[in-house]
Amino acid sequence: ERFNAVTSYMHRILNVLYSMTGKGENCTVAMLDDAITYILNMSSDTYESLFYQMPEKQRILFLAITREGKATSVTGGKFINKHKLNSASSVNSALKGLLEKDFITMDKNRYSVYDQFFALWLKFKGLV
Repeated sequence: ERFNAVTSYMHRILNVLYSMTGKGENCTVAMLDDAITYILNMSSDTYESLFYQMPEKQRILFLAITREGKATSVTGGKFINKHKLNSASSVNSALKGLLEKDFITMDKNRYSVYDQFFALWLKFKGLV
């Protein structure tokens, strides 16, 4: 459920779990959380670098979309006011950059962070 059954995330987690537990052991929720924490720690330098290399307006919008999970009407007044963004044109410009760099994705008029581990890392670091 955490990763909407996206197999690449599941494979990554299962590989870490396998290396942590060995063959044939039962997995617990705590072990799953430990595996995810391990992945976030191992990826931390990369995510930090990517995050702080984003232009400020993209970074702020990226955080807003991460907070929402699935964001709609991101150029609308309600979203802009809720997340203290500048203007619709500023959001539109930042949105274009984030989409071009594949930091976010759009499906059925909803925006979300493309790399779910990146979104978890932001939460892990207390940035959202």
